Amino acid sequence: MSTCTIRLDEGVREETTRIASEMGLTFNAVMNILARKFNAEKGFPFPVRLETAQKTVFDMSSDEFEAACQEAVAQRTDVSTIDYATRFDKESGMITKIYTDGRVEYVLD
Repeated sequence: MSTCTIRLDEGVREETTRIASEMGLTFNAVMNILARKFNAEKGFPFPVRLETAQKTVFDMSSDEFEAACQEAVAQRTDVSTIDYATRFDKESGMITKIYTDGRVEYVLD
């Protein structure tokens, strides 16, 4: 067994240790697993690529997300609508069609 020193970004070791502990592992076990997988794969066992400049919904504020949704709705093409939604009635065990006008039909076939 050899000893090495690694430098990690702020908080990375603590988070890794916390997650590893929940799995019943130590920080050292995680590092050994990662190194062994790296060696077996002859490189990273996951894609390594540059970050995209495009924001995801997880990077947006609620105002940015709302604006993106409004833009998407404004740009969409005409979408046909359905007059009803199909649901499974747990009480009767039957499939129902619930129409937009409030009618409910049981599907017998």
